[in-house]
Amino acid sequence: MAPVINTHDPERQETVSRRTVLFGGAVGTLFLCISGRLYQLQIADHEKYLDLAQENQFNRRILTPLRGEIIDRFGNVLASNRKNFRILLIPEQARDIEATLNKISDIVPVGDKTRARILREIRRRGAFTPVEIEDNLSWGDFSRVNYELPHLPGVLPDVGETRDYPLGPASAFVIGYVGAITESDLAQQETDADRTLLRQPGFKVGREGLERTYEKELRGQAGRMNVKINAHGRVIEEFADEATPPVQGKTLTLTIDAELQEAAMKELEGESAAAVVMDIVTGDILVLASTPAFNPNDFNVGIDPALWKEFNESPYKPLLNKPLSGVYPPGSTFKIVSAIAAQRAGFKPSETAHCSGKLWYGQRYFHCWKRGGHGTVDMKGAIKHSCDVYFYEIAKQIDVDIIADTARKLGLGEAYELGVSGQKRGVVPDRAWKRQYFAGEPENRSWFQGETLSVIIGQGYVTSTPLQLCVMTARAATGRAVRPRLVRAVGDLVLPAPNAPPIDLDPEHFKIVHEGMNAVTNEWGTAARSRLEDPNWQLAGKTGTSQVYQITAEDRARGLTDPEELPWERRDHALFVCYMPYENPRYACSVVVEHGIGGARMAGPKAREIMRAVAKKDPASRPTVDPSSLAQIRGRNLREG
Repeated sequence: MAPVINTHDPERQETVSRRTVLFGGAVGTLFLCISGRLYQLQIADHEKYLDLAQENQFNRRILTPLRGEIIDRFGNVLASNRKNFRILLIPEQARDIEATLNKISDIVPVGDKTRARILREIRRRGAFTPVEIEDNLSWGDFSRVNYELPHLPGVLPDVGETRDYPLGPASAFVIGYVGAITESDLAQQETDADRTLLRQPGFKVGREGLERTYEKELRGQAGRMNVKINAHGRVIEEFADEATPPVQGKTLTLTIDAELQEAAMKELEGESAAAVVMDIVTGDILVLASTPAFNPNDFNVGIDPALWKEFNESPYKPLLNKPLSGVYPPGSTFKIVSAIAAQRAGFKPSETAHCSGKLWYGQRYFHCWKRGGHGTVDMKGAIKHSCDVYFYEIAKQIDVDIIADTARKLGLGEAYELGVSGQKRGVVPDRAWKRQYFAGEPENRSWFQGETLSVIIGQGYVTSTPLQLCVMTARAATGRAVRPRLVRAVGDLVLPAPNAPPIDLDPEHFKIVHEGMNAVTNEWGTAARSRLEDPNWQLAGKTGTSQVYQITAEDRARGLTDPEELPWERRDHALFVCYMPYENPRYACSVVVEHGIGGARMAGPKAREIMRAVAKKDPASRPTVDPSSLAQIRGRNLREG
């Protein structure tokens, strides 16, 4: 039987009424809160949330700019951009990334390192940002990927841009190369916009040479394009009409002459060598050649590990920028400095010395390169025949500090601002240098006069680079402090030629050097076979041979007397410096052939052929490209395809 409720109980009725009121009040309060919130969202904050909704619906896509071109003085392209066939992966659309990569591997091999890199980038960038799988595909592979596209979810074939170096190895050490982005690159960026740009698939930055130094100028400015996305972040519409187009990087105009650069590289082919040619009026570097050289296009597409190992293990050092970073004893080319220093110390060019082939000093013989000697020679004859004994006699009485000061005035021991890293200063030794160099060896800190005998002929402690030897020659030819430059213009901003004031030396001291260098090539001196037949381009030069290994008495006892019998790495370096025309100097050149044995036999003939090409072209007589017209030229090229 059901229980009976007493509805007439006053106490119970009061309890029910109180609960009803409380419940109704709570419901009413809740309703008021909901109504207030709806008012705030739909009316009071309507504009705010409308903007947020539109931001979620629309996104901005980065438009990658083209990298600026690098051209020579006449507008020939040294670095540009070419089509890059590549395949991208949109992780959100791929569903099964591993399965997609396996299918792509049937067309284009995707190795373990590439897979690891792809997965790492997906974790870093998110599921909706495209990730590059492979680039620089052949047209055949790119076509096969497009053919199989229905079976490759999330794969996006793309035609982008990549760096191209038309001269290949000929421009390697001038231009440098570009490489993929690293975490270090991202950390060095100053703004979020820069970091966002660098995260774009396939984006590369300068790694070496001018590509690295002028990275900001060459990079350009990113563009923007609004895109409409769905709730999952997928792009469903692009608004190209509202886009801000990217701005291509600035064009870099160099002083290099591409044709002469290639001619010099061809002349040095097969040797481990360097050559520099300068316009000694403007300081423009026309040639900066180093052999053997790598191909910067190999680094652009990703250097093969086997090739990288070969480069690093080669005794010819194909990765070394020899004109700027190769350091060599200047040998007898240094006698240009020594002749001027001797006059500063009071020696007269007419004074003579007798060369019997050797000189006894400090309990040992100092030998001349000509074992039978040169007989009696004056300063001009000593330069012409490169007589060592003549300069030994001067070295017995001269202070090494005068030689060092003269060498620095002629450009040795200095690094020049060219925009290419890794430049060496070499060594111009003096008393202060030796005290510092041997700071931990008190017994060796004093300068001994016998050391001056080695320095005065370009041996001993003194070292230099091919660039410095070219500057030395240019300054000796003109008497002015010529400074080299490699970049003529950045965009439409033309850089002024470096100032070249007169050197703080007596102009009369240069005359005997000029006469001696002319005699070297044109009066049957040590480089008679390096003369140019054209009287309008009379070549004045100086040979040099820097010792790498000294043949000992034990070697001679074993019958080893010919340097050619030595292993390649023990043979002497061959050097030659020159300028032309003799009467009105315009161009200077230096050539160094590693282990080439003789400057007259190896370096001189190569310098002659390089200067013959210079005389034929005479770059100074031809109009250079006008940087202010580069934008018009680029626009016309784009319109014409």
